[in-house]
Amino acid sequence: MLLSVLFIMVILSALMAAMVTLSGQSSRQLVYEVQALKARLTAESLLERKVFDLLNTITQIEPITANIAGCEGEASGSAPRETAGVTQVRVIATGTCTGSGLTVVRHIEVEVIE
Repeated sequence: MLLSVLFIMVILSALMAAMVTLSGQSSRQLVYEVQALKARLTAESLLERKVFDLLNTITQIEPITANIAGCEGEASGSAPRETAGVTQVRVIATGTCTGSGLTVVRHIEVEVIE
């Protein structure tokens, strides 16, 4: 009888250890997903601002930076290229979020044509 009780206690402790491990992994995954979403939204926000600036003046390629919701972001444009009377600028936006020992970076790239 004592042997069966010890066996059941060992099995239950192993199950509890497995549940604690899974819970920790789920928490880390959730933190990563939140940081990734914040980084992407930061990059998208700065990208939209930069594209709006370029629609006013296509040669305005100075980078813009911002701190949005604790994430650092930067959007910059390449030098304008003109081909067959069309001016084209490549815009690259980057969002970087750091927290909980994790750094997530998201890049978004578009081309603006005048």
